[in-house]
Amino acid sequence: MDSDSLRQRSDATLDSERDRSYSNDNLGATTRPTPAATSTTTGVISHPHTKPADDPLKHDPEYVAYEKAGIEGRHDDEYDVEDDAIARAINSVVPMTDDPTEPVATFRVLFLGTLWGIGLCFANAIMAFRTAPAIMSATIVLILAYPMGKFMARVLPSHSFTSFGRSWSLNPGPFTMKEHVIIVLMASAAGSTGNGVPYGTDNVIGQKLIAGQDVSFAASTFWTLATQLAGFGMAGIVRRFIIWPREMVWPGNFAQLAVFASYWKEDNALAAEGASKYKLSRYTAFWIVSIAFFAYEWLPLYIFPALQTISLLCWFSPNKVVKAFGSASTGMGYLTISLDWTYFSSTWLTTPLWVTLTLLAGNLFWYWILTPIMYAAKTPGYQNIDPNSGAYAMQSSALYNATGHSINKKDLYFLANFTVNEEFVAREGPFTITHYFLNNYLISFFNATATLAHIALWYGPQIRRQFNEMRKGLGRGDKDIHNHFMRAYPEVPEWFYAAIFVVFVVVMIVVGEKTVFTIPWWATLLSIAIAAIFLIPIGIVQAITGQQIGLNVITEFVAGLLMPGKIVAVMCFKSWGYNSMSQALSLLGDLKMGHYLHISPVVMFATQFYGTALGAIASNGFVFWIIESWGPNGSGKLDPASPSWGYANFSLFFNAAAIWGAIGPKAFFADAYHNLPYLALLFGAIMPFLPWLANRAYPHRFWPLMNFAVFSTSVAIWGVGYRSAYFWGTLFIALFFQGYLYRRHFPLWSKYNYVFGAGADFGLAICTICFAFVGTAAMFPWWAGNPGSGSGADASPLPYDWWCFYDSWSG
Repeated sequence: MDSDSLRQRSDATLDSERDRSYSNDNLGATTRPTPAATSTTTGVISHPHTKPADDPLKHDPEYVAYEKAGIEGRHDDEYDVEDDAIARAINSVVPMTDDPTEPVATFRVLFLGTLWGIGLCFANAIMAFRTAPAIMSATIVLILAYPMGKFMARVLPSHSFTSFGRSWSLNPGPFTMKEHVIIVLMASAAGSTGNGVPYGTDNVIGQKLIAGQDVSFAASTFWTLATQLAGFGMAGIVRRFIIWPREMVWPGNFAQLAVFASYWKEDNALAAEGASKYKLSRYTAFWIVSIAFFAYEWLPLYIFPALQTISLLCWFSPNKVVKAFGSASTGMGYLTISLDWTYFSSTWLTTPLWVTLTLLAGNLFWYWILTPIMYAAKTPGYQNIDPNSGAYAMQSSALYNATGHSINKKDLYFLANFTVNEEFVAREGPFTITHYFLNNYLISFFNATATLAHIALWYGPQIRRQFNEMRKGLGRGDKDIHNHFMRAYPEVPEWFYAAIFVVFVVVMIVVGEKTVFTIPWWATLLSIAIAAIFLIPIGIVQAITGQQIGLNVITEFVAGLLMPGKIVAVMCFKSWGYNSMSQALSLLGDLKMGHYLHISPVVMFATQFYGTALGAIASNGFVFWIIESWGPNGSGKLDPASPSWGYANFSLFFNAAAIWGAIGPKAFFADAYHNLPYLALLFGAIMPFLPWLANRAYPHRFWPLMNFAVFSTSVAIWGVGYRSAYFWGTLFIALFFQGYLYRRHFPLWSKYNYVFGAGADFGLAICTICFAFVGTAAMFPWWAGNPGSGSGADASPLPYDWWCFYDSWSG
């Protein structure tokens, strides 16, 4: 069936295909929708609105369960199979028709995409320096670009111009859905990838702010462009493995898809939605939530910062052992909660419930069970009370000398040339780290081989088939209706992406040889090779679960082995290897959005290339301004000890490079430590075989969900060096939104779940930006919820974990 025939399908046919059991990603929860309202103009399908207590398909002998993001269904090779849960889950929120003649690359797109891309760069550059960093996602662009695009369509002149033989207009007609999508994707590529700022800026901040090295803006810009655009080239090369297969659902995109659907439904769909008991529009709901969270977040950020981490154990006793388990800063964070949205975000409103529960179970095992056992058994690791803080340093990211004092990482090297201070290392060593920190490294080693093994076992045949199709020059397959639509557009060939990749690898080598970002050429090539090896396996995991696995520890370990004593080279190796893959995955997620919404691959290429380059340049400019204005030579607001502006992400990046570069894995993992990384790699490779073999012997839907790659993933601010206040809040949010509301109040969930998350994130982001400029200029008076001492220039807030370390509790 050709694409024109597909576009001409009647509403009745589409409704018939959707009047089947529908399955959410949440541990097999099922629902049977009523016929969905559709539109032949945009073809956006509304969410299903009814749910039965049971699903007769579960008693069907042909029914099989398989992974595919936790979505169940019959395994069939035809697209839009009537019992195919993957097709139903996706097509309920994306267009089922397409008009290739719609204007896409317009002046409105370029203007609004650039404006919002720079705006996101500015907001996220500020928030990245927070002690608990938060990211403003491109969802806010999705919300606000719609009325802005409509306004421009009303007021711009429609006069035509001719340039280079082509006619164009400032206002080619009504604002379209595809223009809306491209604006969002352009802004996302510019300012909402990774940690909100390009990962390469970690090097810039580490060398310029933390180490005090002279880093020029030109060198920094070329450095960041190279790391970002090499990943861009890699993304295009592997898209047939991670974008084209419909099983690669990318659940992280569903929030934006749902909001797009809410904007572009036609009259019949809106009428059906209006017939429900929930009359409040999504747009209005977004602004209500945004304003509410903007107002509320002034409490934990400014007025009542003690709400950021509430250590309940410390209410009962100030004993040091209790602090070790209850403290959110130096302890394990048992029974520690947070009332600050910074610690959660909308991530857990879009992540499949089985993934969230697996992540929490893994963090519970690695950190709350295994770490205390290792400590009690006196296995190698830091054991004593830190003389610098007077508390058990259970989860500190510090490095300790032979006498138990934490050391300044700058003492490990000479600032002038970043060479190791051998005399200091010999005098203060041997060095140790906490068991919490040690487990953080072991998890990463375990995770690397677990990911490779899991993907090889469950997806090996599919990957081999797609490699054969690439070798034969075959295009998109015929098993997905969206691939049918996309066949109407010319593809950007793999060789074109490969050429861009090669060009920017060459730029990488030149930057590494000629600037302060010093790294040998062969190390650059090796780091890129590591990223290339892991890109497809990690990309498949992210496409299924919505969670990205990092290569930061593996790249540090390899760099430390090969370049001992070269601190800057270790940081550069890590950025090349980790960021090239991470940036590729961010762009692949956007490519999947374009796939679902039927955007021309050529337009997607231009959008992402422009957005990525814009973001690299703009983010560098804002980072330099922040360092100059708020750093040691400015207001001094940026301080590792600050409860608000401690730039924890960047400190951890630099500290890890100091450990691996100055001491090196050979010396650090010596004696009692020496086998641990290799044992973690071995067990990571073995464990995925257990559920795979069990599924072969006793097939069951549970086995594919026993995913050790996810089980060993530490997410965002979960881990060493961050406040351990995420666990209970994340569990509650996931169970409430993705469990209770989804199962018991599905119409409410389907209409407002994603909009609530987007509004909460936006309210937090605006409040954080306002606080950045107001908080230190006019400090809130000290009181029980905002403890501190002094006034004016001598004002000093107490540690953010004051429930455990309030000075009246001597411990």
